[in-house]
Amino acid sequence: MKPITLCTLAIFYLGSMLITEPARGQRRDRKPGISAASSANLPAVDFHAQIRVLAEACGDSVVLRWGPTNPQAWSDLNRYGYLVERIDISQKGHPVRTIITPQPLKPWTLDHFKARFGPADKYAAIAAQCLYGTNFNTNLRQGQAGIRDRAGVWKNRYSFAMEVADFDGEVARAEGLRLTDNQVKPGGVYIYRVFAAQPPLHGKIDTGNVLVTNSGQALAPRPRLGELITLDRIAELHWPRSQQGKYSGFLVERSDDDIHFRSLTDLPYLTSLPDTGAAKKDSAHARIIALLRTNELYIDSLPRNYHNYYYRIRGINAFGEWSAWSDTLGGSGHDLTPPSAPVVQTPKYTRGRTLLLRWKKPLREGDFKGYLVTRSHNAAAGPYATITPRLLPPTAIEFSDTGAFPHGQNFYLVVALDTAGNMGTSIPTMGIVPDTTPPAAPQGLRGYVDRNGLVHLSWRSNAEEDIRGYKVYFANESRHVFSQITLHPTADTVFTDSISLHTLTKSIWYKIAAVDWNNNHSPYSLAVALKKPDIVPPVAPLPEKVYVDTAGVQIDWIESSSEDVVRYIIYRKEGRGPWLPLANHGHDSSKPRFHFTDATVKPFVAYSYTAEAVDNDSLHSGRPAPVQAIVRTTPDLPPVRSLTAEYDSKAKQVRLHWQYSNTGNYFFIIYKGNPAAVSRYRSVASDKSDYRDGDLPPGGTLAYAIQVLFRDKRGQTRLSNLVAVTVR
Repeated sequence: MKPITLCTLAIFYLGSMLITEPARGQRRDRKPGISAASSANLPAVDFHAQIRVLAEACGDSVVLRWGPTNPQAWSDLNRYGYLVERIDISQKGHPVRTIITPQPLKPWTLDHFKARFGPADKYAAIAAQCLYGTNFNTNLRQGQAGIRDRAGVWKNRYSFAMEVADFDGEVARAEGLRLTDNQVKPGGVYIYRVFAAQPPLHGKIDTGNVLVTNSGQALAPRPRLGELITLDRIAELHWPRSQQGKYSGFLVERSDDDIHFRSLTDLPYLTSLPDTGAAKKDSAHARIIALLRTNELYIDSLPRNYHNYYYRIRGINAFGEWSAWSDTLGGSGHDLTPPSAPVVQTPKYTRGRTLLLRWKKPLREGDFKGYLVTRSHNAAAGPYATITPRLLPPTAIEFSDTGAFPHGQNFYLVVALDTAGNMGTSIPTMGIVPDTTPPAAPQGLRGYVDRNGLVHLSWRSNAEEDIRGYKVYFANESRHVFSQITLHPTADTVFTDSISLHTLTKSIWYKIAAVDWNNNHSPYSLAVALKKPDIVPPVAPLPEKVYVDTAGVQIDWIESSSEDVVRYIIYRKEGRGPWLPLANHGHDSSKPRFHFTDATVKPFVAYSYTAEAVDNDSLHSGRPAPVQAIVRTTPDLPPVRSLTAEYDSKAKQVRLHWQYSNTGNYFFIIYKGNPAAVSRYRSVASDKSDYRDGDLPPGGTLAYAIQVLFRDKRGQTRLSNLVAVTVR
């Protein structure tokens, strides 16, 4: 169903008061005050409406205008009518209440409308059609959609009826929406209440109230114009929605000379408030929607450009009273239509730094003025600089650019200008000055690989001005073929690559090449090898042989097979206690095994041992399954307590000395190692009390201990205290 506007209604009914009659045999409802909208077969719904009232003091009378805020309330009140009560509060403390409508005010009958108004009264025709006409109900759909259509018709009737009541006081009285109270005194103070003659069956209608002091009628203020925006044969006239006169509509007039004006609107003009949600759906209308929130807008088509036109408005209020004319605003339209754009051929290289441009322009407008040529370096999007010293004539068809960029791309725009300064611009076209000289090889390539597998590369910028960027290449070995990483040249001098660290190779190789705008490639830079961080822990050592003797618990370990192992950590725990580090042992890649002795064990205590390898990146291996050992003898013989060690720097020897006075068949066992752990080194007869050790490392600290071993069942003594000596 197409929406009905006030203008279409006025045009349709102007010149006649022919209200469409029901067809023969249909029910003829001509009861006074019954609106056609009341029989729209719409579902009854609860509503909450209000009667809004305005009052105008005229000195000898008070004019009231009112209207309901809801279409259903309007329909019900047309049937029940309005009652008006006046409360005279001129004398403080002695209000006087009077119902000034002996009978409820209802719309006039159709016959009354025809008798009172002539066929040329457009506002009366619209009001009668809203109340009694049937043409509103054409082209309605069926079913649920038809209910929506009828509801829309109902709202249209209500809206148009309220609007024409603003434009003509007698029409408002005929609709039952206006009353003149002549029983008032000048200077009197009155409260008027307008309410329904009886409550509606569904919903609620609140009473309307207004307070008025009958001090005489004030002149309606002139409306204020806002601004006039002129475009190409178009003028936009804006004025504030909020006006002192509280106008219901406006007339707009235009003049060629600011003296003689012609009306542009046959009916009072008013723009509706915009749907703010539409701005989100259509950004192109966002400006208009924002403007209409606070302004009225009238758009006029101008007969011609560059001629001043003047505009003025006047407003009509809810009592049908016209204001004086506003001040005028003037302006002229101006040409905003650009000339047609030239069609440019591909620039042709001639010599040196010269490129020849040719173009065509099939359409030559009457106001066409000439050409400008602009150029950009390496970017079709610009920025462009004008290279023609002056405007080329309209007859020009070519231009030689003798200062084209020798490195990279030259982009050109040919701009056609008219006398108003409007521009028609060609599409960009590219020309190149031949260049076969490659850039120099990049310098200063360096980088590193972090523990997340990110490769960070950097290098120095090339000095050439036509450098487009750099290509990055990699290989797993320096002798391999390098593969390109970058799909396109990167303009930066830093690059980040991502690699896997779970590989057998320990390094990755990179090199780069520079590329200019003519796609000339430089020689490769020097390749750089970047060490990959080790994230794979080493293989753990394995216990091979465990035995217990008088020296303690002794374990032979198979060394780790990992190449980067530097040391081992040996752990021990007693019973179910925690694992504690016991000793460190250096890795010797020339030996498949290493030996460890724990001489600090206690008898009859269950010990567990395990170890882990540590590589040169401080990664620790896992620990193998532990081994257990228990010393089941009690060494009750006292140890040697007088062991000393002294380094002889001249002889490059360590001299050991001790004393032991026990008798029996025994010999001495000398232990040697580092301060953390010692192992069996030499045996010495019982008649000896010293020993010279010449098997020394180049430097460091050595530790020694001694033990007495009996050849009978007495067993052996405990180890003596460790003595340390520094070898230089």
